[in-house]
Amino acid sequence: MRSMKKYQLGKLKTVYDGGFLAIKQRVVSFPNGKEKIFDYCVRPDSVTILPFDEKGRLLLIREFRYERNKYVWFLPAGSVGAKEGALSAAKRELGEETGFGGKYWKKIFRRPSGSNFILWHVHVFVTKDLFPVKMEGDEEFAIKVVPTNWKKAIKMALDGTIENEFISYHIIRFNEMLKSGEFKW
Repeated sequence: MRSMKKYQLGKLKTVYDGGFLAIKQRVVSFPNGKEKIFDYCVRPDSVTILPFDEKGRLLLIREFRYERNKYVWFLPAGSVGAKEGALSAAKRELGEETGFGGKYWKKIFRRPSGSNFILWHVHVFVTKDLFPVKMEGDEEFAIKVVPTNWKKAIKMALDGTIENEFISYHIIRFNEMLKSGEFKW
């Protein structure tokens, strides 16, 4: 049997570091002997939270996005700090964006960013048994918390009302986990 040549991945080299985002490059050598430079955007991991209130409603948020000049639907989310774990970041972000903490937390999955050229992971959590906390967010624009019936949230994810495909995906995937029995409270 003939041996298969392999792809060789060069070391990532930083070509730009903006603090939050960095641009890195690496040389990739292909089995045919050709080489190509690939660019990657690197940033800290992030968290997304599906928080449920005592009535079983999902706390969606409406957040103003200046680049779109309108309010858009989101789940509470944010970046994992340099010396912070994903769960700590999720708890912090939930408090900053909704004014609530959660007593019961469970990580439901971790996924890559969704692009081969953006290197970071999203840690997705679910929480319930919410309680008020002091809201000390670093948000530039006001966030409105909207408790939403679960079936309505799923419809919003499916019909495009929630425009962010990742937020929609998290809602739809969690619903499938509930329906299949993969997730139980």
